[in-house]
Amino acid sequence: MGHKKIEVRFLYVLLILSIGILPVLFKRPSKKEWLLVFSFNGITNIILDKWVTKNFISYPTRLLPSIFNIHILYDALLYPMVSVIYNQWTSKDKPIVIVCKLLFFSVPLTIFEFLTERKTGLIKWSNGWQWYHTLLSVSLKSLFTRSVVAIYRGFTKEENLINAEDTTTKKFQGDGSPDLFSI
Repeated sequence: MGHKKIEVRFLYVLLILSIGILPVLFKRPSKKEWLLVFSFNGITNIILDKWVTKNFISYPTRLLPSIFNIHILYDALLYPMVSVIYNQWTSKDKPIVIVCKLLFFSVPLTIFEFLTERKTGLIKWSNGWQWYHTLLSVSLKSLFTRSVVAIYRGFTKEENLINAEDTTTKKFQGDGSPDLFSI
């Protein structure tokens, strides 16, 4: 059996495993946030990868090659799942901890891509692309996604505070005395 067939089978195994893991990722509270992370990351990955594949990276073996020049499995499923896990793990952390924890994701992804580029036909770098470009781009993209989530949290927190004030205000009667039956 040729290497390409093994690589395609590997990609299908990754696809099946990812689909199986997906429901577990969205089980934790803040499902809206995790859906935002997953969707935002997937959409921006596809947009960025279209540019990267024109200039620096090619995917000789990929799923649906007649439809996509990009690595649709990585862009739309695998990396968004990693982003959800990263955002869940850093949801209550301060900025310095967020950056430090990022290394637990960006370094292994970079090592995996480096080894994949050297040993398989799944990815090929060109025009000077190196491992440090992957490390930097994955890190910056993850931090950008994490920032979007932080902004979203700020808006929803503000909205929840406004809604809580409205509810508290309604519990009082027009003369300022509390309505004893609604407290």
